[in-house]
Amino acid sequence: KKKDDNEESSKIITTRYSLADAVYGQAEVDTSSGIVNLWLGANVMLEYTYEEAIAFLDEKLRIAKKEEEDSSKDLVFTRNQIITCEVNISRTYNWDVRRKREQKEVDAINK
Repeated sequence: KKKDDNEESSKIITTRYSLADAVYGQAEVDTSSGIVNLWLGANVMLEYTYEEAIAFLDEKLRIAKKEEEDSSKDLVFTRNQIITCEVNISRTYNWDVRRKREQKEVDAINK
């Protein structure tokens, strides 16, 4: 959430944060320091100013949206390839059934 310039600089906000999957905690955060700590993963946490944190998170969001778009395109391509394979398998199976049927007819005539 972006902080408005009109807000008090010593405002305390109450927020919820993730402790684990589906487990959340509640905390009161003093926003007067103008500093936020971001958990980057792999036991790494860095301290940023609000502006740096917003810029960093905006960049990560942009990258995530691009990756989601790329993944969606890849899924559409893969789905189309699966459909093509299923159609080819069906055609091959039907061809084999017709071939065996014709072979039985030829064998029946030759007896």
